[in-house]
Amino acid sequence: MLEGADYDVRRVHQDSRQAQAGDLFVAVPGGTVDGHDFAPAAAARGAAVAVEREIALPPGTAVVRVRDGRWDLGQLSAEHLGRPARALLMAGVTGTDGKTTTTHMATHVLQSAGMDAGGLSTVMFDDGRSRSANSSGLSTAGAPQVQEFLARLRDGGVRAAVIETTSHALVQGRVAACEFDVGAVTNVGVDHLDFHRTWAAYAAAKASLVELTAAAWPKGVPKTAVLNRDDAGFEILSRVPIERRWTYSLRDSKASFAVEDLVEFESGSRFSLLSPAGRVEIEIGIPARYNVQNAICAAAVCLALGLELDAIAAGLNSFTGVAGRLDAIQLGQPFRVVIDFAHSSGSLAATLAELRRFTPGRVLLVFGATGRADHDRAGMGRAAGQGSDFFFITTDDPVDQDPLEIAREVESGIEARQPGRDYAIVLDRGQAIQRALELAQPGDTVLLAGKGHEATMNFGLRHEPWDERAEVEARLRALGYR
Repeated sequence: MLEGADYDVRRVHQDSRQAQAGDLFVAVPGGTVDGHDFAPAAAARGAAVAVEREIALPPGTAVVRVRDGRWDLGQLSAEHLGRPARALLMAGVTGTDGKTTTTHMATHVLQSAGMDAGGLSTVMFDDGRSRSANSSGLSTAGAPQVQEFLARLRDGGVRAAVIETTSHALVQGRVAACEFDVGAVTNVGVDHLDFHRTWAAYAAAKASLVELTAAAWPKGVPKTAVLNRDDAGFEILSRVPIERRWTYSLRDSKASFAVEDLVEFESGSRFSLLSPAGRVEIEIGIPARYNVQNAICAAAVCLALGLELDAIAAGLNSFTGVAGRLDAIQLGQPFRVVIDFAHSSGSLAATLAELRRFTPGRVLLVFGATGRADHDRAGMGRAAGQGSDFFFITTDDPVDQDPLEIAREVESGIEARQPGRDYAIVLDRGQAIQRALELAQPGDTVLLAGKGHEATMNFGLRHEPWDERAEVEARLRALGYR
């Protein structure tokens, strides 16, 4: 309900500092701060405000009363921009691991098949014409940014969009009004329990993507859930009613999308995909069995959005990977060096296991836990101890915490390994990388985990530049490799 004078909204904001005359500031309650506390300042600069409850505001302020500031932020942003998602075919991809790669795969397949498509992920904003880095600091940007991105796609004549959708984004309403046609879930591991409190609540957050898809604006295509039959969260997710439910599996031949004749090699995989549209041969040029799962999920998303099976196979065959995900560096050294974004206990264990399968020598690891409380630090230490031959615990986005204290928490999970003989704490990440490269011998694999594509190191009040690939390449050159 609008109270006060007529008001033409120029832009919708969640950050009160950005709200000026002609803007609408939406007060969103948060865990540590409440946007209602900043609404008077935004109103004093001439902005209209949207609030959940009555607060003191300057006389004449245009006011919108809302029930839920988080969700209504997205709804108001979408309404202001003409509901752009209703003009697009929309796919959302969530999951503890694999959602970024799957989002990139699906976007690439759609584009390679000739469909005008865009994508939004942890790594990029791709509007179908150009690609830019996602510098928002969020895997799924804030609701106004998401809606502005979708409006840009619509206005540019784009037909479809694939959105990486985190559990935080689902709970916090960042994908409100995205009107999904496909909701895909890669898996439900153990992560972000400081936020969700329990695994059941975390799984419910993932399941809400299916709920949003089922209830979304109709566009003439079946509302489809794409679910991993091999995942522990499948039973919960499969209970959500939806028009069409497709499953995929590496083990269950009765899944909607199943695999036969899987052949894996160091740089990729080859397999036959059985689908509701028939059988097709696929070869992907990125390693790891979990990327086979990601490819199947992406194939299901694209089939649901209307692509032919042969076009999907051709797109997957030409996909070259995502920066910072199993990203190999080769400057002539006789050992393998791989950068990966793995920054949770589950993803670290899975990445180490995949690299082990094709490493004749030792697996050496450099990693650290972040200063954010949502990661299982002891579990990361346990994964490192079980999956690598020697590892260095180092610094990775300590935020406002002591890097040594974080390292000690990681160390607390290590089982049956001895410091000095099996691992070392080296807080300077560059020095940890240097020591790992010096330790590597022919046939070894060095995994640098956690930073991936990121361009900064987060020390709370300051963000220092950090480029993992450039750091590795410089140190390899210093060791004489070209």
